[in-house]
Amino acid sequence: MESGVLVNMKRFFIIATSVLLLLVIAFSIFIFTFNVNRYKAVLITKLEESMGRDVRIDNISISVNLLRGVGLEAKGVAIKDRGKAWSDFLLKADRFNVNLEILPLLKKDIQVKKLFIPILEINAGSGSNSPVFKCAVDMNVHILINSSPEENMLKTLSAKGNAKLTNAVLDKMNVLKTALDQLNMLPNLVQKLKNNLPEKYSALLYQNYTAFKPINADFEIRDGSIYFDKILVESEAFYLVNKGSVGMIDQSLKISSNFFIPKDLSVAFSGVVPELELIADKDGLITMPLEIRGKIPNVSIMPDLNYVLQKLIASKGQELLNKLFKIK
Repeated sequence: MESGVLVNMKRFFIIATSVLLLLVIAFSIFIFTFNVNRYKAVLITKLEESMGRDVRIDNISISVNLLRGVGLEAKGVAIKDRGKAWSDFLLKADRFNVNLEILPLLKKDIQVKKLFIPILEINAGSGSNSPVFKCAVDMNVHILINSSPEENMLKTLSAKGNAKLTNAVLDKMNVLKTALDQLNMLPNLVQKLKNNLPEKYSALLYQNYTAFKPINADFEIRDGSIYFDKILVESEAFYLVNKGSVGMIDQSLKISSNFFIPKDLSVAFSGVVPELELIADKDGLITMPLEIRGKIPNVSIMPDLNYVLQKLIASKGQELLNKLFKIK
């Protein structure tokens, strides 16, 4: 009896393995003979309907490898607002490379082993002089599609993943200078710093770009938005701890950040403008909350001026009380 069970189990595994192998072979034949560019127009239409913007994809190719999975490559990808020229893009990438697990695709379960974009460009403004964020993207993500093709998949899909951004640069915007410019209760702040700081520090305020260190970000997608928590963004002149969301459909940004200036730079800044020492934390780092709001390409970076004012008023009030008690 036991041997019969073992024989049946053996037959079951042989049959199951054979069926699985046939499915993989059939899927492989389908992939090798499938011309995805025939359906490129349909894909572009679905993306345009989801985002309400124009989408361009020059070419799509597909390949399969039993070890590496399904490979997709898209070339000449761009997104822009309707009615604008392609030179005034919102997002642009010369090439996307994606590797997918094969079997989960049968269940509308998209497991991205690797998504690589050598150069991704995101326009953060409007016009030829608008800031442009550039980086390389290396991502893995697990996506579940919860809708039929007729529905808006961006609204219903859910996902979790990790992205690594390298060679990240924000051209035509100095984030440090932009943040300090918003402190209008300290007149001519940036100009005072430029005029009086040592050259190695003042040079940071003259740059017409912001270069970032590699960024590692865990994220979750739900309800048509990308959510993230406690993402560290660093440059030579500051670092940010960020929490918030980015809308995939309306490209809206709702990000709350804590902005910190490194200790040596904080000391140098406070030496020129003593009031800045009043908004330093217990470790001596100049810090302030920031709110990043708007819809791409109209995005604003605003310090929490109420926080800064409260810190300045509290410090000045304590100073006046100390003087009053000394007089008595």
